[in-house]
Amino acid sequence: MENYLDYIDAYFSGMLNPEESKEFQKRLEDDKMFADEVAFYLAAKQASKEELIKDKKEWFKQIAGQNASFAEMRSPARVKRMWTYRVAVAASVVGLLLLSWYFFLQKPASPDRLADRYITAHLETLSVNMGPTDSIQEGLRLYNEKRYSSALHQFELIIQRDTANDGAKKYAGIISLKLGNYDKALEYFQELARYVLYTNPGLFYQALTLLKRNQPGDKEQAKQFLQQVIDRHLDGEETARDWLKRL
Repeated sequence: MENYLDYIDAYFSGMLNPEESKEFQKRLEDDKMFADEVAFYLAAKQASKEELIKDKKEWFKQIAGQNASFAEMRSPARVKRMWTYRVAVAASVVGLLLLSWYFFLQKPASPDRLADRYITAHLETLSVNMGPTDSIQEGLRLYNEKRYSSALHQFELIIQRDTANDGAKKYAGIISLKLGNYDKALEYFQELARYVLYTNPGLFYQALTLLKRNQPGDKEQAKQFLQQVIDRHLDGEETARDWLKRL
């Protein structure tokens, strides 16, 4: 795991410039692993604070037991130590407040950014079977070469010859989504969702397309589709649960 300690400490110490601070905040929102690192850092700060408080109480007990003079308590070393306590406590409290703000008060995630991250992670390349090349495999090869228009044409030819070919409709929908033809993608995914299949991502892909399009009303419609994916235990259920928490 990457060590973020210096970077996180620099942020909470106010050492980052405005642009770097903005990037830190964006990363905290988008990167769960990084957010976990920040949470660990602040938890450690909190633990340090509690230990400091414990030490301070013990020190006061010692002072009281020795009947220390007021002058001794006000010595430079003691004052400096007390200042350290206060700074540590203030830093941990501020840090915890900032983390709470990010996790509980931050604005909902942008629908199109959620969609973009999923597309990048799962739809940049599609699996191609080894062996003889058929028309489906040829279309996938074109897609993986980013020749999207040619790939779409290939799958549309397959659909013309076989209107019940669910695989071709799924891939045609994905390519339409990549090309930004969201209405066409929705049509293909709606047709796909009607098939009775062992695994069917049609409803989930409709939600994905609506989030990517992000027009008025799309987010609410997508949330309804995602809830159906969860209720019916369809493909994309785990991602649907995560997205509904973020939207």
